[in-house]
Amino acid sequence: MSILQCHKKTIVAGFTLLAIIIAIAIASGGSAPGLFDLSRYFHVLAGIVWIGLLYYFNFVQVPSLGNVSADTKADLFKEGSIVRRALLWFRMGAHTTLLFGLILFAELGANAGMDIRIGAALAIIMWFNVTFIIWPNQKKVIGIVEADADSKAAAGKKALIASRINTLLSIPMLFLMLASAHFQIFN
Repeated sequence: MSILQCHKKTIVAGFTLLAIIIAIAIASGGSAPGLFDLSRYFHVLAGIVWIGLLYYFNFVQVPSLGNVSADTKADLFKEGSIVRRALLWFRMGAHTTLLFGLILFAELGANAGMDIRIGAALAIIMWFNVTFIIWPNQKKVIGIVEADADSKAAAGKKALIASRINTLLSIPMLFLMLASAHFQIFN
């Protein structure tokens, strides 16, 4: 099955299957998802990519790279490497999550509860960290931006601290996002 041999084909097949399921639901008397529904879906999907990679970096990659030689790190950081691909998906997940989150927030307007407001504030801080702290420093660490060894080490520490802050913030943020749709902790 060629669709399972290529991640792009697998993704297209997944969305095709989703479209078929929605078409069957509509044909059976259901209603088509609206902008709010689709925004929520893409917000959650992108959030899974973003937070999944955040956890991968913090729980798997960073601890593992501490035991890797400088030569191996150079290979892991070169163009087309797993590290660069993961960082690309990480950034795109962050940006897409924010984009669809802002669409949802605009749709909710004054109806946005305190849980969503606090969760959104935490998520915006996290996005800021990705965009303005983690990525600029990671570009030095992985060699996109020229830097000497001391600058790379300092950049790595800054990126790590911002990433750990995001991991910390993700725990209450995820709880609050779930609370907004499934249970309420604020009146």
